[in-house]
Amino acid sequence: MQILDQAVEAIRKQGGNGAQVAARLEAIAACGDRAARLWQGYLDNPGAPGDKYTIVSWTGAELAKQLHVLSLQAQELVKEVCTAAGKQARFLVLDESPIALAYRGLKEGETGPQAAQALLAEQQATSKHLRVLADKVRAVKPTAKGTKKPAAKKTAVRKKTASKKKAAVKKPAPKKAVKKAPKKK
Repeated sequence: MQILDQAVEAIRKQGGNGAQVAARLEAIAACGDRAARLWQGYLDNPGAPGDKYTIVSWTGAELAKQLHVLSLQAQELVKEVCTAAGKQARFLVLDESPIALAYRGLKEGETGPQAAQALLAEQQATSKHLRVLADKVRAVKPTAKGTKKPAAKKTAVRKKTASKKKAAVKKPAPKKAVKKAPKKK
């Protein structure tokens, strides 16, 4: 989950609210735990063998759908974490799902249960990594808004533009009273 690593690093550098981001990361890990339980449930009762091409033919459409729904929930949480990264988030692109899905093909000679075992191990490793990231971001202390360096730069820029505007705007000359010439009869 390279995107979350980058978002957490950006949050650590800028001193964002670590508690909220840590809660989101824990929620993503909880989605991963539910996915791991689904994979384990398949491994406990694999059912009939499928074809030699896809995992979903072994696991069934219902398991694939449940994993997909978990993936959508996790992706929304990933977007929230990236948004908390602030300006850095505009460069972050969702690279992969934090949930191990059943849509990949089988490798040569691999069976559904073997693939499920590999995906279960991958899911458990991802959840563990997410909890490590949550611990890292939880340690971030929020900075006071007035002490941030970028805020000081912005006010300096405003002063310069304000003084330029004052110099550029000319005051209109005072109007002189025009005396009317006496009417000739």
